[in-house]
Amino acid sequence: MSTSDTSLTLAIYEGFAHDRLDRWDAIFHPDVVINSPAGRDVVGRDALKAWIGAFIAAFRPRVDLIDHYVAGERALLTINLHWQHDGAPFFGIAPTGVGGTSVETLMLRLKDGLVTHFDVADNSLDLAIYLHERGMALPRQVTPPALIAG
Repeated sequence: MSTSDTSLTLAIYEGFAHDRLDRWDAIFHPDVVINSPAGRDVVGRDALKAWIGAFIAAFRPRVDLIDHYVAGERALLTINLHWQHDGAPFFGIAPTGVGGTSVETLMLRLKDGLVTHFDVADNSLDLAIYLHERGMALPRQVTPPALIAG
């Protein structure tokens, strides 16, 4: 994959936006490490797909692609989730009908054309606050490895 080939980031976006998570089998390492406001150091492509599948079933989001790029062994997607919790329960949280948006940046590390790290940063907090207010534990004092420590 060249540094300007964005087919990987588009495949991630399209898999999420159209609930085609089966497409992720070819682009995520089986032992991908996942970090997000909902959990840290989760390991595995199947765990990622199960979490995203549960999110889609519960919140039925419309997913807008805001930006994406691939640069060497790093990639980035920024998406806006338009969500409403009127689908399935979400990890024990019953649907409430509450909705909102969540602008999220997916920071990816790549090796041999596969995603090995999937880190989610929330740029807006509607969804994080919603989940926290309903009892979902959110990670605190997160310190990811720095490229340059200041």
